[in-house]
Amino acid sequence: MTTPRRTTPREWMNRLEATLEAFDETGGHRVLSQVFDELGVEDALSHVVLPYLHEVGERWSTGSIGVAQEHVASNVLRSRLSVLMGAGERPEGPLAVLACMPGEHHEFGLMATSIVLSRLGWRTCYLGANTPTAELAMTCRTLRPAAVVVAAHRATAFAANAPALRRVAKSTTVHLAAPGATADVAELCHASRLDGDPVRGARTLHEDLGVPAPSSTSPRQSDRAPVSHRRTRPRLA
Repeated sequence: MTTPRRTTPREWMNRLEATLEAFDETGGHRVLSQVFDELGVEDALSHVVLPYLHEVGERWSTGSIGVAQEHVASNVLRSRLSVLMGAGERPEGPLAVLACMPGEHHEFGLMATSIVLSRLGWRTCYLGANTPTAELAMTCRTLRPAAVVVAAHRATAFAANAPALRRVAKSTTVHLAAPGATADVAELCHASRLDGDPVRGARTLHEDLGVPAPSSTSPRQSDRAPVSHRRTRPRLA
């Protein structure tokens, strides 16, 4: 008996492009349900969702798609990732605060990190895009997290806020994520780097801090993503 051929990540990405960039939100949600079901949450994020979002940004920057298409694709993906955030958290799990640096609006990678940490039993406080460092510091003083993850695509965003990050690092571990997290800027901020893609970065953080793995039911059940067909209001450019 012939084993059915598995759909490749490239084929999944093509299906997302064909639906979302044609303004077919329902079709896009259907494809996402299929890819999460077949690949599991973490592989779907690493091999399909995040690469597809990167391509959307590239096509928008070259004029291959318009602002409306980019907004539809981003909003549908954001709504699905939002559903996954917090799933699997344990009341007794360690707490992570996650935020993008001031001026940083690329948050999908940070959302993926939050999703994986929660699946590993962490509690997460997700502050999101363009977070002032004063607000980050206030949150950390209030919650006393076990770890802080901050993201920026430019090293200059970290460097400009290095004094504030060093103050945060006096009371918790600070981890820099996204392409701006160079070795030099990590040293400047008294922080560590989360290398690689956001999924691997979350697992590295979990392992480095020696957090016990959560007990779970069957692996297949834990891999299944919650389903949401919630429509989202397009964000303004």
